[in-house]
Amino acid sequence: MTVMEFLIRSMVHPGVDSPYFFKGRVITQSYIVIIFIVFMMVPSVCSGLPSGLIQSHQEPITISVSQPTHESVIWIDVVPPHVPVIGEVTTLSGIKDIFVTRGGEIVSCGCETKFACSVPVSAGMNSITVIATDNLGNRVEKTLNVIVHIGLPPPPAIHVSGKVHTRDGIPVPDACVKFESVLELDNKPLSVSNLTGADGNYSIINAAGYRQTVIVLKDGYLPYRREVVFESQMNNLDLVIEPIQNTVPGFDLLVCVPAFIAALLIFYPKKR
Repeated sequence: MTVMEFLIRSMVHPGVDSPYFFKGRVITQSYIVIIFIVFMMVPSVCSGLPSGLIQSHQEPITISVSQPTHESVIWIDVVPPHVPVIGEVTTLSGIKDIFVTRGGEIVSCGCETKFACSVPVSAGMNSITVIATDNLGNRVEKTLNVIVHIGLPPPPAIHVSGKVHTRDGIPVPDACVKFESVLELDNKPLSVSNLTGADGNYSIINAAGYRQTVIVLKDGYLPYRREVVFESQMNNLDLVIEPIQNTVPGFDLLVCVPAFIAALLIFYPKKR
């Protein structure tokens, strides 16, 4: 049966159809048809509502910030110092406005889903808040804390490991290996040192910068000093040191040569 046939058959036919009674009131089949039509129209009306009103479990507006990251450390060498703020806002109702605030400063970032703007900062801890509002009045905000240093960023820290040994390949334990940077702090070069293990191996961690002066000191060995320019942050460097040659006291070269000449002058005339 089609809908049209149902409607025709459901109409009241005087003298034929008997009315229905509900709590003493007469309800004809015409009322039933009207109730049926209204019931069928409800899904169609609801389907036209915004999805945000139907699915109330969804957040009406969200915000994500890709730069800067929370609790990051930022070095700035420009005046006045600024930090770029980059992110994206997600909403079903369009964006009314986006603002970035820091210490009373307010910067407008437009009304696009993807935003990028620059906010003034100062040395030390800075709290940066991004505020977004959609066209329905829904509002969201996100706060990031960053530490700002004014000036040039420090050089990268390098790590160096290797072995200290003699030319014969014999490992040298308990040798002091020192890396001195060309950079200074309080008029002293930044340095990192460590002792070699029983196998002659050493490890230097967080040496400042790629250019280093490498020094090795060990009792009984000649001092070792060499300038090295590294090309990466992780490095391997073996160091060769020479032992001090021991001589018998009183019989070094400076003493033996004159003594030998004197002996020749004494004994040569006797043989004649």
